[in-house]
Amino acid sequence: MKRWMRFFAVVLAFSLLLAGCGQEQEEKDGYHLYAVAGSTLQEEAYQPEAEDADGLMEEFAGLLSSGDGEEKTLLPEGVAVNSCERNGEILYVDMNGAYGQLDPAQEILSRAVLVKTFVQIPEIRYVQITVEGADLTTSQGNAVGLLSADSFLENSGEEINSYRYSDITLYFATEDGQKLVQEDRKVYYISSTPIEQVVVEQLIRGPQEDGHYPTISPNTRIIGVSVSDGIGYVNLDQNFTTGTLTVQEEIPIYSIVNSLIRSGNVKKVQISINGDTGVTFRESMDLDRLYEWNEELIEDENS
Repeated sequence: MKRWMRFFAVVLAFSLLLAGCGQEQEEKDGYHLYAVAGSTLQEEAYQPEAEDADGLMEEFAGLLSSGDGEEKTLLPEGVAVNSCERNGEILYVDMNGAYGQLDPAQEILSRAVLVKTFVQIPEIRYVQITVEGADLTTSQGNAVGLLSADSFLENSGEEINSYRYSDITLYFATEDGQKLVQEDRKVYYISSTPIEQVVVEQLIRGPQEDGHYPTISPNTRIIGVSVSDGIGYVNLDQNFTTGTLTVQEEIPIYSIVNSLIRSGNVKKVQISINGDTGVTFRESMDLDRLYEWNEELIEDENS
């Protein structure tokens, strides 16, 4: 189960992710695991142990339901697969009651995880989801019906398509905590979530590449992220200031600032703590000012 400790690494380009349905599996670079991570859907390459359709169904169902609170899971906590039954190209997946209690945003992402996971099996083209035997319905009460990989390719405004894909650039710390190092990441996220919030969420989750180190305490909670007239407003709780990381005082601030400017619609950033900008971060970083791009803190990759 050690392979689970790394599932949130995103390792393939978007073109591979959208390579098609289950019958086009050979055109994709192997199998993948998809995971709900906050307001995003993320993936990593995976080598299954099973080889035939029934074995793959059982293996994927087990992965989707695994986790004991100490392991990371593919679906939100408590959500599990009750059963899977295949009829030709259609796979009927029955979920437990916890699935029916998900909020709409988490349910949409969980739906995508289920479909994208199972249609990788060459014999499966469609997935129909039920919850404790009852048809899955939209927020308007309409049956969702059969879903395929194509159900999630575009953001057309339909509920089942209401997430997006983006490339984002994040800045984490070097080993000595004195500089910032760039890390590019590919994420899916609910379309109603500002990309700027996704960027901050990903910074809090921490780096995924070797040699990159956290800049923000993982206990930090986002109170709000918004953008107005090119200014990004980031409101965090007190864990941002009290979390202890061995980096110089400018690094957490400019990790946020540079990441937002590179990946969002932001030119300047103001950070507040519980809504208060009258705070000094560590020794001298006053939060009642607007911070701009800082090139000097970025490590020269050629050095």
